[in-house]
Amino acid sequence: MSITTRSFTALCAPLLALPCALFPADETPVTAADVTTRYVELAHAGYEDSLRTARALHESVTRFLQAPDPERFDAAKRAWIHAHVVYSRTEALRFGNPNVDAWEGSVNAWPMDEGLIDYVADGYIAHEGNPYARTNLIVNGTVPLTDELIGELQGGTDPKAIPNAQVDMSDIETNVTRGYHAIEFLLWGQDLNLQPGTCGQRPYTDYLVGDGCTNQRCDRRRDYLSAATRRLMRDLRFAVVDWSSAGDLYARRFAALPLEEQLDRMIVGLGTMSYGELASERMQVALLTSDQEEEQSCFSDTTHLAIRGNAEGIEDFYLGARRSPDGERVAGASLSALVHRLDPELDARVLRAFDATRARVDALVAAAEAGTPFDEQIAADDHDGRARVQALIDALREQTEALEAVRARAGELAAL
Repeated sequence: MSITTRSFTALCAPLLALPCALFPADETPVTAADVTTRYVELAHAGYEDSLRTARALHESVTRFLQAPDPERFDAAKRAWIHAHVVYSRTEALRFGNPNVDAWEGSVNAWPMDEGLIDYVADGYIAHEGNPYARTNLIVNGTVPLTDELIGELQGGTDPKAIPNAQVDMSDIETNVTRGYHAIEFLLWGQDLNLQPGTCGQRPYTDYLVGDGCTNQRCDRRRDYLSAATRRLMRDLRFAVVDWSSAGDLYARRFAALPLEEQLDRMIVGLGTMSYGELASERMQVALLTSDQEEEQSCFSDTTHLAIRGNAEGIEDFYLGARRSPDGERVAGASLSALVHRLDPELDARVLRAFDATRARVDALVAAAEAGTPFDEQIAADDHDGRARVQALIDALREQTEALEAVRARAGELAAL
């Protein structure tokens, strides 16, 4: 269903990239059913975009492995950055939808003990209690590295849920063998922070065949990188199918829920991603510890881009807007329009909070792109950087409080 004239006015400001002509001028009010239907459409489209960019990453990696050189290596890294940013926008679907968290760790798990996969420096410090943290599957392993194997090596029983269970490699949370961050490590290598503002410095020669190979077993490293990108596509295909409205999986089960429950799941995902995950787990912990390893994209130093992607996703789902990988944005029935029907002041409060968050995100990203990445901004002696990160945390807290106020009225919204 098209959005209301009110949405035309309220949404054009926060979505400056959207031509205002995209918004219909009819007076048909948005209903709760319109909003939740649009939500499923956005979820499906987001995972389709994620799969599409993961496929482009695999193709770029394949070209690199066919003829390794610095230019093709850099192209593969750029493809990874783009793919991960696109995926980051879908993370607002987490927490409210149990199906997403059931497989999310397969594609975006972190933190990780990268020494399980490949070589690390002598001073490498793994997470406590992980006996596999320096296994080095590439150099020391003998089993062929396939996408099936790296899928089997990650996952398994949660030792916290079954304390007396025998723990093997796949049961330890930081033994990450698949997904975006395993691929990130294979492309950038360990970030030793030898110079401020630098990321991992893995040489492209780690993937050469023959005498030019560096750091041993380039054949197995090549196999791993190719398998990891194939595995990522396999895992994302499931997400696409899971959210297909024409299918028989989660999207259908979601649509069968009472409207209030559908709205509640939607809002819980937005709010929990906003503060519980983004502000707390991904930013506050890093700020409190000043630990450069407490950043999500630590090998590539692109944590600021993931933060921006997460913030964009939360806002887009509230605004009913789809942001395609090439930057095009299309609006539809929105939670914002529905909230405005019930309580214009509450909707205005949420939109103001998004404005404030966006400004703080822009400041953090600008500093990173000027040469001070996230892991430098959280350093104990970077007072300006720490203030910048804290300001974003504070903005996300206020944004979450506004979303909680929306959630408190889910029953009223469902009746519209």
